[in-house]
Amino acid sequence: MNEKEKEFMKYLASLNKPTFTYKDYKKISETVRCELIDGEIYYKDEWGDMQVHKDKDGNILMMAAPSTLHQEIVLEIATQLKSKLKDKKCKTFVAPTDLILDKLNTLEPDIMVVCDESKITSKGIKGTPDVIFEVISKGSIRKDKIQKYTVYGEFGVPKYIMVDAKNKEIILCTLNDVGYYDTKKISINDDIVLKNCTISLKDFVKENKELFK
Repeated sequence: MNEKEKEFMKYLASLNKPTFTYKDYKKISETVRCELIDGEIYYKDEWGDMQVHKDKDGNILMMAAPSTLHQEIVLEIATQLKSKLKDKKCKTFVAPTDLILDKLNTLEPDIMVVCDESKITSKGIKGTPDVIFEVISKGSIRKDKIQKYTVYGEFGVPKYIMVDAKNKEIILCTLNDVGYYDTKKISINDDIVLKNCTISLKDFVKENKELFK
């Protein structure tokens, strides 16, 4: 743990607050990268992954950093999206870009697609994106599959996609008519079909076989 992280942990503990708000988040995020999920603050390191969670007694613990594969997959997906959406009214954003949902939830998805320009502000994205991608890594499994899954569903994100490189699968979550996600697992080599384009990691996996062993 470096000095910056130590100061963050010390400061967070000194606040002794059961619930944080967007106002707290903005103050804290001026010093370190973090996310606000259901009123709790989670530290993010330079890899863009959450590095803090609490144990059953409420103690804040550090977690292992993700591999370089995380960033390579994020870059690959974002590059494809930007290229294929260039003639559409949709824009692609990557972390660190704030997704401001309400006063208790400000997150930094790995990748967002936003087709409503009114949601794009100088502070971040205010409102629900059309698509969110999260690339799962060791430190983010619980957050991506449980907490973020729940929050994104509650705020009506139409399509939430989790890329699990370790298990070589992609988890597609599509919001249904009653406000819940229909979840489907496909191979990491299968196409990801979106409303405005299709994304594929097949060639990327083939060219980087050693990273998926």
